[in-house]
Amino acid sequence: MVPLVLEALVDSDKAMSEKALAVFDAICSCEIGREAAYGHALAVPVLVKKMFRVSDAATEFMVSGLWKLCKNYKGEEGRGVLVEAMQVGAFQKVLLLLQVGCSGAAKEKATELLKLMNGSKEKFECIDVMDFKGLKRAFLIH
Repeated sequence: MVPLVLEALVDSDKAMSEKALAVFDAICSCEIGREAAYGHALAVPVLVKKMFRVSDAATEFMVSGLWKLCKNYKGEEGRGVLVEAMQVGAFQKVLLLLQVGCSGAAKEKATELLKLMNGSKEKFECIDVMDFKGLKRAFLIH
């Protein structure tokens, strides 16, 4: 099911993207679903790419799915998915999501995602300081 959902996300319209992201989020709720997502090369890049491009609901499904993948990953010292997410721009987008606002549940997951990614920053430099001149300092994780 994971390949079908991810391939549907690549070229789908708003309504289909929302539904596909909701399904992907549900799939990531179980270990078998997450394992299938870990094995698919498009999982993390497509999720991050869809953030802010579809709707608020789609962005919240994306954050939830990515949070489930990153929080539960057990391979490569538990950081492989986090590093991949940072490489495709997740840190910046999640930080921006907190800046512009989101629901309480999405805010909790986004905050935890930033903390998880911050713990992996020694493996990959994910921030270009020039990108964040206008952000309030309170949102940066130390």
